[in-house]
Amino acid sequence: MTEQPNTPRSGRANWLLATLCMLLVLSSFYLLGDTTLRAKESEKKIEGSDEFYQMAPVLCEVYMAIRDKYVEPVKPKDLIEGAIQGMFEKLDPHSQWMPAEDYQQLTKETEGEFSGIGIHIILDQNRVLTCAAPIPGTPAAKAGLLPWDRVIEIEGKSTENITLMEAVKKLTGPSGTKVNLTIYREGVPEKLHFTIMREQIKIASIYSTEFTSETIGYARIAKFSKETSEDLRKALEQFNRDGMKGVILDVRFNTGGLLKEAIDVSSLFLPKGKTIVLTRQRGGEEVPFRSEREPVCDQPLIVLVNRVSASASEIYAGAMKDHHRGYLIAPKGERTFGKGSVQTIEELSHTLDRDENGNPRRSAVRITTAKFYTPNGTRIEAIKDDPKHPGGIAPDLEVPLPKGYERELFGNLLGEVDITTAPIKPKTPPKPETPKSDDGKTTGGASGEFYNKKPAEPDKKYVDLQLDEARKYMRLLIMEHQRETK
Repeated sequence: MTEQPNTPRSGRANWLLATLCMLLVLSSFYLLGDTTLRAKESEKKIEGSDEFYQMAPVLCEVYMAIRDKYVEPVKPKDLIEGAIQGMFEKLDPHSQWMPAEDYQQLTKETEGEFSGIGIHIILDQNRVLTCAAPIPGTPAAKAGLLPWDRVIEIEGKSTENITLMEAVKKLTGPSGTKVNLTIYREGVPEKLHFTIMREQIKIASIYSTEFTSETIGYARIAKFSKETSEDLRKALEQFNRDGMKGVILDVRFNTGGLLKEAIDVSSLFLPKGKTIVLTRQRGGEEVPFRSEREPVCDQPLIVLVNRVSASASEIYAGAMKDHHRGYLIAPKGERTFGKGSVQTIEELSHTLDRDENGNPRRSAVRITTAKFYTPNGTRIEAIKDDPKHPGGIAPDLEVPLPKGYERELFGNLLGEVDITTAPIKPKTPPKPETPKSDDGKTTGGASGEFYNKKPAEPDKKYVDLQLDEARKYMRLLIMEHQRETK
C-alpha cells in the first residue's frame, strides 16, 4: 500500500474547507428539529458548544479527503448519510436515521397497511436481526416463519450490522415480488431457506370471540396500531351487551406499537385519572400518562402474556398489574420481553431527498428520549448486569408448558383460525362386518371380538393450554366477583 505525502493547501482550498465546515455546522441544525423555530433554538445551543466547533472541522476534512481522493467517485449524499448513520450506531438499536422512504414506510405500518411479508423484526441484545413474531395471516406466517427465528441473510447477503430500517426496506416491496431469507432456528442444525411472496398487508389488530357457556369474552390484540383502542372498545361493548361476566385479553406475540394506543387501551379498563405509565427523561424528569375517560370494562380481567409481549403490550400489562385490575398469566419461567424505552420521531425541516418535481421528501430521526416505568415505578427495560432489574413484567400466575409449545401455539393463533370453536373432525370408522363362521357362512348375534373394539380415535383438537388455564381461573374470579357484589 502506498501513501501520498501531505502537501500544503492553497488559499482556495482553505477557503473551500472553511466554507464546507460552515455548511456542515448549519446543516447539523436540521437534525434537531422539525420547524424553523426549532432549528433556530438548536442553532443557539450549538453556538455555545466549544466541543462542536473543535470537532466539526475534522469531519469536514474527512469528507473532503474521501470525496477528492477515494479510488472511486462517491456521491456527496451517500457520504452525508453514512456520517449520520454512523452517529446512530453509537446509540441503542432503537434510535435510527430514517430517510424519506423509511419514514414513509413507518407511517404506513402505524396506519395498519403496507406491502411486504408481514413480520415484526427486532435487533436482539447482540444486534442480530430477529423475527419477534410473524403477523397473523401474512405470507411470513403461512410460509412457516416462527418467533425467535434469526434472519441471517436477505437475498443471500449477510444481515450482520444491518439497521432495522435497512431490514424493513429489504423486506418490504411491491405485491407479487419475492424475497429470499436464510434463517437460523434454535435446535435446527441446518440453515433454513424461505422464498416468500410479498403481499399487501392489512393488520387486523383485534380478534375476539365469546365462550358463551362460561360467560367469558376473549379478545386478542395482535398489534397496537392506529385503530386498536376503538376496535377493542367495540368488542368490549359487545361483551357487555351479551352479558359476558369476565374478560380475557391476549397480548402474546404482540411486539407493541403506538404509545397513544397503549394508553387508550388501558383507559378502557381503568378509572379516569389513574396513572398508566411513567416516562423518565434525561436528567430524571418524570412524565406520567393517565387515563382520560371512564372505563368500558369493569368485569374481572385476565391478561395473557409471554416473552414476546413487548413495548406497548408491557405498558398495558404493567398498568393492569400495578392497579390490581387484572391477573397476568404467562408460561412458567417467562416474563414479558422488556422493551421499555421511548422513541420520539422528529420529522426534519430539511431533507436530502426530493421528488421528480423538486419538492422535498421529508425524512426523520427516531431517538430514544426516555425510559418506561410502570405506575408503581418498576422499570420495564433491563439494566445490564444488574440481576435486580431483569426487565419485563413478572406474571401473577405461571402455567407449565411442554417443550416446543410456543411454536405449536403460534401455529394455531393466526387470527384466521377460530381457536375456540374449531370443529372436531372424526375419522370415519370402518363399517361393522357381519361375523362369519369358518365355512364362510354368516352367524347370528352381534357379540364377538370385533364388536368389542373401540371406534377409531377422532383427530385431536388443538388445546391452548395457557388460555385453558385462564378460563379455569376466570370461572373462579367470576364466582368470587358475584359473591362480593351481592
